[in-house]
Amino acid sequence: MKINHFCFNANPLIFVSLFIVMFSLFSNMCFAENQNLISKADQAIAMGDLDNAEKILAKAAKLNPEGYRALKALAELKFQLEKHEEADALIDQILKLEVTGGRKVLVFVEGEEKGRKGELIDETILKMVAPKTSGDEFIRPGALVPVEHFRIFLMDSGKAEFLPKNLVRVKYIGIPRVLREHVVILREKVKKRIIALAKPNVPEETVTVKGGCFLMGSEKGGPLEKPVHEVCVSSFKMDAKEVTQVAFQSIMDDNPSHFPGGNLPVDSVTWMEAKGYCKSSGKRLPTEAEWEYASRAGTQTNFYWGDDYDAAKANFCDGSCELNVRVADASDGFKNTAPVGSFPTNPFGLYDMAGNVSEWVFDTHDPSYYIMSPKDNPSGWVPLQTEEVQLGPEQDFLAERSASRKIVRGGAWESHPSAGWSASRKVYYPGYRIEGVGFRCAADSDEVFQGVQKAE
Repeated sequence: MKINHFCFNANPLIFVSLFIVMFSLFSNMCFAENQNLISKADQAIAMGDLDNAEKILAKAAKLNPEGYRALKALAELKFQLEKHEEADALIDQILKLEVTGGRKVLVFVEGEEKGRKGELIDETILKMVAPKTSGDEFIRPGALVPVEHFRIFLMDSGKAEFLPKNLVRVKYIGIPRVLREHVVILREKVKKRIIALAKPNVPEETVTVKGGCFLMGSEKGGPLEKPVHEVCVSSFKMDAKEVTQVAFQSIMDDNPSHFPGGNLPVDSVTWMEAKGYCKSSGKRLPTEAEWEYASRAGTQTNFYWGDDYDAAKANFCDGSCELNVRVADASDGFKNTAPVGSFPTNPFGLYDMAGNVSEWVFDTHDPSYYIMSPKDNPSGWVPLQTEEVQLGPEQDFLAERSASRKIVRGGAWESHPSAGWSASRKVYYPGYRIEGVGFRCAADSDEVFQGVQKAE
């Protein structure tokens, strides 16, 4: 049998040209296949065949790892299939893509290696065109056939052009801003579901704070912090850390947080929800006096470590924070909330008393209470109506607009360092949800209070 050997003595330019043609054809085939796979996955989902749709979308995402369409569809499907960790990883991949204002693409025309920047106007437009023939085919003169085209505004020409799909390859650049917002919402759902399935570390660590006397308030602060007055508190117990989302969600079966994360502090929580969580945990909200006493930890300086802000000791609005109260030349390592316990404790063994999230306390605000408050164990001003009537679960609407506002203590990721002074106070309506407000719980101690000398 005669074997015909292929001749390798041909002009090498022929092979280079052949490679370029094959590469172009392969790229176009990959793009077409990717588009076809997404359509097939949509059909499988419509038929309820989610497992098959997952396999198809996984293949499409592998073909185009920077294409948000397949990644987003696959992440949504993973969430539906309760594969939350996998969905979370895909979402992280999507959110790393460049954010675009429109449908920006790179257009690769057959035979060209460099893409042309453009904006996709229409995914598919049918145009009637004269077919190309090889010379052996018989086509009636003047006959036209429908051919699928992209309509793309090309940046270099400044014009919208129709480009045949069989001759060009389109690569999406980044992800449109509106669709990215949808992915961010999906991420919150995924992370909160992961949190719901996590097991909280119980019991939560508590610290016994030995009672004593101190000077409450500050003459250096605003009107809310004045006048300075002596207060004595009995020994009590206090959570070492702010209540985490995994702990809150395990008891309350809800998670209002704007920044989802199991070990992040629960944020955007109302006073009623904070009170309800503590009660369900066999604890209570700390009084304002207890909170400041615990925050000062035997000191009379602005912070427990001194008078000046230290980015290594608390989470405030630093240079990465996007709010106008930021300290531009400081960096605490976190743009928003930080996992509880990320910074050193104060001398009493309590974390995040100067930052991360501000914290609800039990007290109702009254402008004159600092002047007339009792010296021993002040529990805050008591409104004429009882708390149960005024702030019961069925009274949320009334509570949000109640004249009886609640006290919030401590600094937060979204506040200036001065809001984290041990004496600083804020006043909010109890039904408000604020991204920088959380809480921790307290409880009575078995130790009996005995007065001690006033702090110097």
